[in-house]
Amino acid sequence: MKKIQLLIFALFFSLGSMAQNADSKFYFGFDASYWQRSLRQSDPLAVQRNMLGSIRPMVGFKLQNDWSIGILSNFSSYQSQVSPIEFSYPIYGEPDENEYYPIIGSRNVYQEASMKNNLRGYGLFLKKFISLGKKTSLNFNLYGMKESGKDGNIVLAPDFGFYFPCPNCNYEESLNDYCSTCLSIAYYRMEIPMKETNWRVGMDLAFAYQWKPWISMEIRANLLEYRKQILKDKREVNPTIDFAYDPFYGASTQYFGNHTDFGSAVARDGVRFGLIFSPF
Repeated sequence: MKKIQLLIFALFFSLGSMAQNADSKFYFGFDASYWQRSLRQSDPLAVQRNMLGSIRPMVGFKLQNDWSIGILSNFSSYQSQVSPIEFSYPIYGEPDENEYYPIIGSRNVYQEASMKNNLRGYGLFLKKFISLGKKTSLNFNLYGMKESGKDGNIVLAPDFGFYFPCPNCNYEESLNDYCSTCLSIAYYRMEIPMKETNWRVGMDLAFAYQWKPWISMEIRANLLEYRKQILKDKREVNPTIDFAYDPFYGASTQYFGNHTDFGSAVARDGVRFGLIFSPF
């Protein structure tokens, strides 16, 4: 991704240096955002900060009455804390005559979790220019975009390294080195592979300053966005291994499926800074 971003920057600035015409019909540019925020985590293995880095190249065509249309793309990388994972494990009573341990209750446990991924997306936009002065304007940008990433992870940090009770588990004789009435959970960071697809429709507001006849600078923030997020589990399950009890497998499915957000995306994407070139 860093190489792609450097190539885009180099292309924009090399073409922008040759731009001469202030009455261009075509324009191109980009906006970008980067931020990070420290988290107060109780577990040292948990993700210690939220972060996002994003760049959005775009190409536009000016219409009449200060309107324009165009295409845009997005390349982003993020790491974000999500709601804690909630799971429960059973509390067992005394064994019966068949040496079976009955379940007499359960205990709920919450563990810190986060999500990370690299996304790329493409979409369309419709922009309205409202002049404020000779060199300043407000730009309303209506957009729709699809973005996806296949190599994401949900990161869990189990806050224990003790024996997890599973007295009714059937272990093979080759596993007699393990406790027959419990299961050891190692203290380590778990990363669950997932695929992410986002559909985004929203409106941005930008303040623009015409620095040169062929280049303008923008400060952009999102006013409103609807996002449909689709997360799919990419774990591989081996049906031949049925003796290993994973207390996180079922609980972690709460993150997968369809999720929707509606509101300003500034908290997620930050304020964006951009350059617009008009060389043609």
